[in-house]
Amino acid sequence: MEASLREKQIKRREYILNGNLWKVVISVVLPLALYNLCNFLYGIYDMMIVQSANIGDAADIVVLDQIKNMISTIGASIASAGGIIVAKKFGEGKIEECRKSSNTVFTLGIVISIITLLFIPLGVPFLQLFKTDQSTIDNSLGYFNIQILVLFVTTLNSIMIALEKSKGSTKHLLYLNLGVIVLKIAMSTFFAYGPFENVNSSWLAFATLLSQLFMFGCLSFLCFKKSNILKICFKDFNLNPVIVKKLIHLAIPIFAGNFLFNFGKVFINSVATDTYGKTCVGALGISNTIAGVVNTVLNAFGDGTVVSQNYGNKNGKRIKKFFAIEFVYVSSIAIVGTFLLFIFRKSIAVFFAPNDINYQTMIINIFAWECFDLLFLGFGSIASAIFNGMGKTKITMAFSMSRLFLLRIPTLLILIYVVEMNYVACGITMFVSNTLCGIIQFIVTYSFIKKLDVKYPLLFN
Repeated sequence: MEASLREKQIKRREYILNGNLWKVVISVVLPLALYNLCNFLYGIYDMMIVQSANIGDAADIVVLDQIKNMISTIGASIASAGGIIVAKKFGEGKIEECRKSSNTVFTLGIVISIITLLFIPLGVPFLQLFKTDQSTIDNSLGYFNIQILVLFVTTLNSIMIALEKSKGSTKHLLYLNLGVIVLKIAMSTFFAYGPFENVNSSWLAFATLLSQLFMFGCLSFLCFKKSNILKICFKDFNLNPVIVKKLIHLAIPIFAGNFLFNFGKVFINSVATDTYGKTCVGALGISNTIAGVVNTVLNAFGDGTVVSQNYGNKNGKRIKKFFAIEFVYVSSIAIVGTFLLFIFRKSIAVFFAPNDINYQTMIINIFAWECFDLLFLGFGSIASAIFNGMGKTKITMAFSMSRLFLLRIPTLLILIYVVEMNYVACGITMFVSNTLCGIIQFIVTYSFIKKLDVKYPLLFN
């Protein structure tokens, strides 16, 4: 039985390296896209419950979740870097080295998870550092603290998921996540509408924690079992300095890039709170959420597994073809998604703010701008898949730095203090920074792929 399962994993490697690439991309990305979408949808469900059950302020949830996402980049960067290293070695066929690297990545993940817990005692000053509204801190600090515990668990989960993805094994991750979603929604509903008193947003965070603990148990079973070709084992836990150094070398740019991307949202929230008030932050968060219906799917195309394995296997022609296929898929999804979201933007705004016409108007006016940058965000996913897949994480970091420091912050400050625009400035800022950065990412990636055979002749032997 174990030999059969190992053989199946080897066949999956051969499929990624030699199978029909149109089908390969979909077979890897589709489960990831559905996985991302499921996680995204239960975030929306929490916002719905907060509003319908009157157990908190949705704007508080938006603000604290974006700060939490910024912190989560620490563990996510280790997971991404580990996945790149393992996938490349897997493509090279160095299975034993893959297994050793997997154990190093997981060990480092444990260390990072423990460090994450420091944000509980440092929570209040940390939130104040980002000019979080005092009422948000007073009302939802418990929610934030439980979300930090969630991060402790999800950091380890993300590493185990990255190790499974590095083999191209994503289908069972989808099934597992569907189970987690059902569990999360069931518990959130029970806590909000069940026979409990003094329910607040912290209860929803606790439901998330329980569901992620369930996922941790299932992923541990997958990653620690003997039939797993990249088996994690307690006795093999290590912090091999060579692998750790390479991990950190790859992870720091990924961390910086993701941190800055999330920091950009937190920064806009901070400025918007000071300039336009807390309601604007809620509308901006809801606008981000609406766009996220499509963007979370596009983000799945940023997975570099296929590129990493073919890079390790020295198959440059396949990497060039991968770029063209990703462009077709991403462009099609982004264009259709933009059209549908724009058509139904008013209905969506009513759904999120059913009894407040002014709030609906604010959401619609901000989203009318954000809606049209989805294609360019998709270009960013293609760039991530290519450059991260080939271990060039400093390039993706440069993209994120450009988005924030050259495009987003200057645009927002000019619109507020020079043009003296109203709250719509927030939506325009997101549109301008995401669109221009997406254009830059596409041009750079296209140029890189076009000259791939010149810069990397060994990939074309």
